[in-house]
Amino acid sequence: MNTPPKRNPPSGGNEAPGETGVARRAAEFAAAFGRLIQEERKRQGLRQDELAMVSGTGKRFIVDLEAGKSTCQLGRSLHVANVLGLRIEEVLKDAQVRRANTSETPDIPDSDEEEPHGPSSRLL
Repeated sequence: MNTPPKRNPPSGGNEAPGETGVARRAAEFAAAFGRLIQEERKRQGLRQDELAMVSGTGKRFIVDLEAGKSTCQLGRSLHVANVLGLRIEEVLKDAQVRRANTSETPDIPDSDEEEPHGPSSRLL
C-alpha cells in the first residue's frame, strides 16, 4: 500500500524538510509584518508592554508578533497594526514592494504535472 509522505506543518519561520513554498512565503510575510509592527512601535516611543496595554492584548502576544511567529491570530495582529495607525493597505503595499525586490518566482506547479503529495484536492 502506497501512503503519501507526511508533511510537516509550518513552524514559526523554521522551514522543515518538505515544506512548500507557500509555507515559506507565509513565514516570510509574518516576519516582515512583525518587523513593521516593531518599527512603528519604536517610532512612536512605545514599549512592548505599553502597546499590549493600549491594544488590549498581552505582552507575550506582542513579543511573538514582532518575532514573526506565523501562528499569531490574524485578527488580533491586524488590530495591533490598526492601534499603531498602520492600515492594511500600507502593510500589503510594503509586502508587495519587498517581494518585487526579490528575484524569486512563485512556486506554482504546472497543471499538467502530477502533484507531489498525492491526489489533487482541486474542485472539479
